[in-house]
Amino acid sequence: MDVENPKALLSFITDFVRSEPFKVRFILRVIPVDRVVDTKVEEIAKAVKELAPAIGPGETFRITIEARDSPYSDKVLIDSLADAIDRKVNLDSPDKVVLLEILGEYSGVSVISPQEIVSIQKLKRAT
Repeated sequence: MDVENPKALLSFITDFVRSEPFKVRFILRVIPVDRVVDTKVEEIAKAVKELAPAIGPGETFRITIEARDSPYSDKVLIDSLADAIDRKVNLDSPDKVVLLEILGEYSGVSVISPQEIVSIQKLKRAT
């Protein structure tokens, strides 16, 4: 599905889960994806470089990798991605998360705030 603004979809899903918690049974997390690229270090680094301006000059970031069937080690990916971002790193409480979701030959790349990773279970418990 192609969503014009994946981050705007988060508020709709959040509101829906809060109003109808028992209708959502098979979704655990919702994470907006800014770009989908081939799983090649060069392609991923290019996408991160294009998305890096979303991290403001005074903001910090962390790189998170969730890989299934990845041809690369986390270290290789983190080294190549960190070079594309000229900001301070904060592993404990970053302002932004550079999230890399590797699913075999395709990878989703996002630059999001930690609050934009929506856990459906946590929303249900809060209602």
